[in-house]
Amino acid sequence: MAYLYSSLLTDLPVNSENQILCYYINDTDRTQILRLMSSIRCHFERSVFSKERILFTAFPKAHLEIHVSLINHRRSLQIDCQSLRISTLFEPCQIAELKSLSQGL
Repeated sequence: MAYLYSSLLTDLPVNSENQILCYYINDTDRTQILRLMSSIRCHFERSVFSKERILFTAFPKAHLEIHVSLINHRRSLQIDCQSLRISTLFEPCQIAELKSLSQGL
């Protein structure tokens, strides 16, 4: 089974000082709406399809809001970005390498 990585990789800033690299997979059979939130604003909002995976940078105190629409109601969940962290920090050359890999997907 092929997995899709979101185009968020191409949005990674090269100078991501004080930010962490995070990974999330939608392991449900429904499309989800993700919002990356910090204390002051929403950094992005994306639709993520079933089994789709995304990489994104976030500030350590940010959280990811996950919204799923069901027949009679909407279900929401919040996850701290620290729990989605996959590495401390990537060097700028590693981020550029990730971007070039994502363009081939």
